[in-house]
Amino acid sequence: MDKAFLEQMKRKVEAELCGREIEAVSFWKTELEKILRQKTESLSSLQVELRNLIVRMENRLKTVKRRSDM
Repeated sequence: MDKAFLEQMKRKVEAELCGREIEAVSFWKTELEKILRQKTESLSSLQVELRNLIVRMENRLKTVKRRSDM
């Protein structure tokens, strides 16, 4: 294959991966900001909200890993 073509494809893949990573981090940052804005009554209620977010993140990771194993 042409070396220039391979380099171009490499840059394209890296740009796509970077864009996807930005989207993912932005999404979870927004979710954390939502929790931060909530008026929690106690530390324990904040912990519950954070645990719920962790569960959502774990579920998402499982889904993504299953797709990558295909």
